[in-house]
Amino acid sequence: MRLRPMHLLLDISLTVAKPWLLAPSGIDRVEFAHARHWSRLPARDVTFVMRTAWDRLAALPDGLAREILADAAARIAPGLDHRGISLRARPALAMTRQFLGDGVARLRGRLTERRDAVLLSVSCATLHKHAALAAVKRRGAKVAALVHDVIPLTHPHCFPQGEAERHARRMEGVSLFADAAIAVSAATRDGMQGWFAARGLALPPVEVAHLGLDLPPPEPAPGEGERPYFVMLGSLEPRKNHWLMLEAWREMAGRPDAPHLVIIGRRPAEPHLGTILLDRGDFGGLVEYRGRLPDREAARLLRGARALLFPSLTEGFGIPVAEALALGVPVLASDIPAFREVGGETPEFLHPLDGPGWRAAVLDYARPDSPRRTAQLARLPGWSAPSWDRHFAVVERVLDGLARG
Repeated sequence: MRLRPMHLLLDISLTVAKPWLLAPSGIDRVEFAHARHWSRLPARDVTFVMRTAWDRLAALPDGLAREILADAAARIAPGLDHRGISLRARPALAMTRQFLGDGVARLRGRLTERRDAVLLSVSCATLHKHAALAAVKRRGAKVAALVHDVIPLTHPHCFPQGEAERHARRMEGVSLFADAAIAVSAATRDGMQGWFAARGLALPPVEVAHLGLDLPPPEPAPGEGERPYFVMLGSLEPRKNHWLMLEAWREMAGRPDAPHLVIIGRRPAEPHLGTILLDRGDFGGLVEYRGRLPDREAARLLRGARALLFPSLTEGFGIPVAEALALGVPVLASDIPAFREVGGETPEFLHPLDGPGWRAAVLDYARPDSPRRTAQLARLPGWSAPSWDRHFAVVERVLDGLARG
């Protein structure tokens, strides 16, 4: 880590909030990966900040921040479920003091001391709170924003009411306050450029930094001789297109050669076509919904699968695609830019609405002598996994540029 002299303000609002919420999402994990990376800096060079209940930014005492991150390391990193978990008494009491104003004053003092501060937002948790960003900018700090996608803007029908408006305000925050932006993929960068241009908004310089992987230690896959199965991994959002795969399994239910389907992921509160079909469809016992699983169990099931199925309509990156390929598991994925970017020429790509094509591919990959699966396994050694080292090399270059001024 070789940065020019600067003081980093790292927004860990999601990591701080997680003890009261459910299991970590992909964006939570990215924020934690950044917290893990930047906590290598001494206290004189980094301040961990959070958004308060009054939508102001507050600086956490360094010892408290690192204690919270240590707790997160024991839970977010392994992918443990957070239901029923709360912070220990001392950190909880200290957190209350931050909400009551101690942290706001601490941040103000830090910005007065260090005129070389850069606020890094990696989760978008604060980008729609323009007053908080403006307050930091007024005291001379610069702002860098990591942007995961613009999907709520391009596919608003796939999200709960109000999310598109909230994400538009986040992107307006990038336009108004960010000195630099980092996109997790070229697909996300291109989506940003199109949306900003269509609205006449200024877009700061954008770099692309692919996300890294945090794979759990290897565990044995399910035993040989069991009926072949496929895995869908990811939250059951409408854009993930579970409906298409469930329709395929409903049609295959009576076939003696039909494989199993294991669905892993968080279920949204609002029902949609995919979840309704999951609840009411007759799949002949071939479909199993496992909900959220610890990372080790999800990886174990993925290792034994004939392939990962990822028929999303749109994505900003596609971590499960990279995870499956890194585990040596073939991937059947939608032919969309983000998956082409992550998977290269290794996965087999299909149109996200080609039901017969997906069904034919599944039946082929389920066979022990599948020529299509064999061909993809032969391509796998040529694929290169994304890494956090490469991600942070880009981020550090961006921050170094801001420090250079």
